[in-house]
Amino acid sequence: MANRRELVAEQLRAVADDLEQLWKVATRDPAAERRKQRAWFLLTGALGALATIASRRVSAKLWPILTGEPTPRTTSPEARRERKPDRAREPV
Repeated sequence: MANRRELVAEQLRAVADDLEQLWKVATRDPAAERRKQRAWFLLTGALGALATIASRRVSAKLWPILTGEPTPRTTSPEARRERKPDRAREPV
């Protein structure tokens, strides 16, 4: 059987938890929280995309230095022009 002090402490913890929940409900705006969450997703997505672009550029510059070869997927503008098929010359 619990003594009086333990019962009072348990009841005070319950009251404190109830007051904390009441404070959260009274001070938080669900629409504002959704806006913050959306902004956070956009920020992390943008930073992820920028990090990807930056890492690809850095690795493209480091690859020739480290290996002495051109990057595997890099093509010159002349090679790009040569690869474009001419519609007039294609067999029908």
